[in-house]
Amino acid sequence: MYADDIISRDELVEYRKQIDEEISSLDSTRRDLQEKLEEWESEDYTIDLGKMLNKVTILNDLTHQVLHSLVNKVTCSIDGKLRIHYNFVNPFDEQE
Repeated sequence: MYADDIISRDELVEYRKQIDEEISSLDSTRRDLQEKLEEWESEDYTIDLGKMLNKVTILNDLTHQVLHSLVNKVTCSIDGKLRIHYNFVNPFDEQE
């Protein structure tokens, strides 16, 4: 619009300033919402893990159903090392 002489340079500068402020505000809101989403996902994960562990702790025998609900798969490397891939984050697993 400035190039077509519809608005003046001062109006262009003011418009740009308003847009920059709005972008900054929206970015701040986005960051806040992202943090809340991560907190909720963490809380949901903790609740789900707690429910799963409660089911396991009251069992006397390890059944196939319990094992399959906790373990996604087991892999073996060529050198014979076993790796268990859990359906939840293993707190004892080394971070890669």
